[in-house]
Amino acid sequence: MASPRRIYLDNAATTPPLPAVVEAMARTAQEHFGNPSSAHAFGPPARKLLEDAREFLRGTLGASRVVFTSGGSEADYLGIVGSAMACSPGRVLMAQSDHPALLQCTSLLARCRHHVSALPVTRDGDLASETLFDALGADVRAVALMYGHNELGTLCQLRELVELVRRTAPEAHVHVDLVQTYGKLPFDLDDFDVDSVAVSGHKFHGPRGAGFLALSSTAEIAPLQLAGGQEGGLRGGTENVAAAVGLAVAAEHVLSHQAATQRHTAALAESVADALRTAVPGAERLGHPERRLPHILSMRLPGIVGQTLALRCDARGVAFSTGSACHSASHEDGGKAERKPASNPVLAAIGFDQRTAREVVRVSFSGLTTRGEVETAATVLAEEAQRLLASAPRDRSSGATGR
Repeated sequence: MASPRRIYLDNAATTPPLPAVVEAMARTAQEHFGNPSSAHAFGPPARKLLEDAREFLRGTLGASRVVFTSGGSEADYLGIVGSAMACSPGRVLMAQSDHPALLQCTSLLARCRHHVSALPVTRDGDLASETLFDALGADVRAVALMYGHNELGTLCQLRELVELVRRTAPEAHVHVDLVQTYGKLPFDLDDFDVDSVAVSGHKFHGPRGAGFLALSSTAEIAPLQLAGGQEGGLRGGTENVAAAVGLAVAAEHVLSHQAATQRHTAALAESVADALRTAVPGAERLGHPERRLPHILSMRLPGIVGQTLALRCDARGVAFSTGSACHSASHEDGGKAERKPASNPVLAAIGFDQRTAREVVRVSFSGLTTRGEVETAATVLAEEAQRLLASAPRDRSSGATGR
């Protein structure tokens, strides 16, 4: 007997590529394998495909330039570090809850004598305008902002934050991590008045290991990788024409279905949230209640270790992720549990300790996720959550399960 079809609800981590993307990339790799820089007959066709894809992607964001990269992390690095390297030493601002792709720019920036200030965030995981205002000054060279948070789903108040930067540090470069938001919500560089945005293909059914940095007409970026001087001198190396084509095919699909997918995934997220609220007393949805990405559901389930729930559900064919690594959360000392900060930097930034961080799960959807799949998954999640609550011993000090 054939095993039941597995249900994939971890689309914030990666999405399955569209068949049309795979087909277009394979065709390009086979038929247009020439180096785009070659002058002979094999070069120009590949160059045309590359530039057609670039022009299409540029238009999707109202950008002036597009630089192809290996993904969102490299695009973040190039946007943040590249803009800072084009300036004299100063400060770079970002949030404590940001993706590692942003926060790990710190060491590279330090080599260029820039200092990174990681600013505290609200319980929803975004920067308060007052916090950013207090940190701004004439020495700020770049400000990095995550529009849609990858773990909590919160949408930052981007317009308000950018306006603060423009008033207080008008020369600062504003970089936006758009990795989770591209294709889900409308975005235009001029409309939001930002200098650069990072996009990753595998988050919207495109190729893995491919992304791009979109730049405004006034953005100044220093290259991090010269090599052969490709990509307008901003990223050396022979261009991946097939990946560029795949990005364009995926972008065309998701943008043409954007509004419908937004409604669809928001409804799916709410249905799973309702099921978990019914199954688990005190279950709460994390992130901002109104400003949030439609496809990400982050929940804290009191008394349940998220990793255990994820493993049990995976055994029943339902895949999703947790909000924190599965580490021991308490140490006994005289009968009292010692509270320690969460191992997950995002959950630590919003005030969670290790115990509460272990109770977080993230379920994420795409336009390919069906209602039937979500109904089945919600039932599995609720059943396994209730079994864990019923079977696990209680920790008298906190009321949480001891496992």
